[in-house]
Amino acid sequence: MQYLENPHLADKMGFGEWFHKPKPKPKPGNDSIALYRFLDYEFYAKIVIGHPGQTMNVALDTGWTLSWVLSAKCQVLTTPGCWFHNMYDHTRSSKYKKDGTPYVGNEGKYNLTGFYSYETISVAHSNVTNFRFVEMDNVPWTYLFSKVDGLLGLGIRGPKDDEPFFYALHRENNITNFLFSVYMNRDRQSTHGGNVILGFIQDKHIHQTQFKNGTKIHDKIKFLPVEPGQYWKFSVDKITVKSDTNDTDITTLCPNGCKAISDTSSSTITGPEDEVDKIHELIKAQKFPFGGIWTVSCTSVNKLPEISFVLGGQSFKLKGPNYIIRASFMSIEICMSAFIPNPSPSAANFWVLGGAFLSQYYSIYDLDNKIIGFVRAA
Repeated sequence: MQYLENPHLADKMGFGEWFHKPKPKPKPGNDSIALYRFLDYEFYAKIVIGHPGQTMNVALDTGWTLSWVLSAKCQVLTTPGCWFHNMYDHTRSSKYKKDGTPYVGNEGKYNLTGFYSYETISVAHSNVTNFRFVEMDNVPWTYLFSKVDGLLGLGIRGPKDDEPFFYALHRENNITNFLFSVYMNRDRQSTHGGNVILGFIQDKHIHQTQFKNGTKIHDKIKFLPVEPGQYWKFSVDKITVKSDTNDTDITTLCPNGCKAISDTSSSTITGPEDEVDKIHELIKAQKFPFGGIWTVSCTSVNKLPEISFVLGGQSFKLKGPNYIIRASFMSIEICMSAFIPNPSPSAANFWVLGGAFLSQYYSIYDLDNKIIGFVRAA
């Protein structure tokens, strides 16, 4: 093996050129993260945290910059939100580093509390080392019904924000472009929940129009500027609701324009209370006795009126099956409206577009150019 230690000897033997060739650059770290679907309303990915690895289910959330997972320090006797979940135990990991800074998140009616830590997190074929996140030791009881054990923030970083997970992925994994895209699949016949694609736009998720001569052309992506801040926030021209009996009878909401954000962790569409109430009136939804949800007859879903969000002059249409969430309890099926009213005064002229919208439209999040794109999904 002495020729490996002596490049001059290697030259004499005729393969010294091998030693002098420049080392190839690392291949781009573009990656695709598989999404899983729980029932008709929750999308999540699997991560491995720490070493040896602990597997957890997390939402990939464009509505947060912070990342967090449930902690083994959660007091399960007094915190039902931690029941039936995977909980991260940092005492089992050789990669864990203590931070300890307390975290309190005010989410309106409830608080999330925990503390910061550092850890290695792997997802798909990519990993991030020494990543700062929160171990949550107290979450509301409603998390009892959720499949996820935490979330990874995909929001836009502000001056005082922690590093969002995608920023760290991009920095450590040589991802070609500072963008990601999201495809969600609500097809109950498929076990595939979708993908979060790192660094590129995947054409196979874009709808194609086929012409009589056999030519296929992908739909054009509509890009919109994103407003400054931690959210993927953009302008909506208006929202229209067609009558279920007369296509020329159209009700217009948000008539003077409004704002919206994209939220990949939610299955719903949240909007101002008065306008969501109007939608429920038009689709003849009835308020459920409890839970703050609205339902329609499951036999009427295919006949419900078309609802369109007009973005940059282009209509993005939702039909009844797109904005109705089906849930089964025992042998009873309930068809729930994906539209959720927000009574807060701060919610005036503000909408949150979750999975009911995003499962119909492939979405692109371009951090370099501060734009968001939507196109009909394949």
